Amino acid sequence: MPVEERDKYQVKARDLLITEGGDWDKVGRTAIWSDELPYMAHQNHVFKARIFLSEQSELWLERYLNGPLARQYFARSSKQTTNLASINKTQLRGCPVAIPPTAEKDRIVTRVNELMTLCDTLQQQLQQAQTTQQQLATAMVEETIG
Repeated sequence: MPVEERDKYQVKARDLLITEGGDWDKVGRTAIWSDELPYMAHQNHVFKARIFLSEQSELWLERYLNGPLARQYFARSSKQTTNLASINKTQLRGCPVAIPPTAEKDRIVTRVNELMTLCDTLQQQLQQAQTTQQQLATAMVEETIG
């Protein structure tokens, strides 16, 4: 990359990284950059969005863009080719985003995070139960054969 373009492509803490293309269900997927490296540049198949108003929240935008309303918008707006879908900046900018009052926004993000943690816990417990069930079935078969 030319030195004069380093700032243009640099990703900074709190930037949103949004996928431009791929499988139709991956278009528009969003993540927050947390400044894990001294310098990070995004490539041309990833959009970078930067917060520019103090009222904006990258946490809210990330959750919203990964939520059902934005997912439906990206599915409808994406251009489909053989096994791939993509959006452009115009389609990304056209995504309607609900911005509730700050206190409500914070409450929603907190609750969604709690529910995501609960889902992760339940998934781990389900996997453990399946492993235990598999071990019991194996033991029963061995007991029957042996």
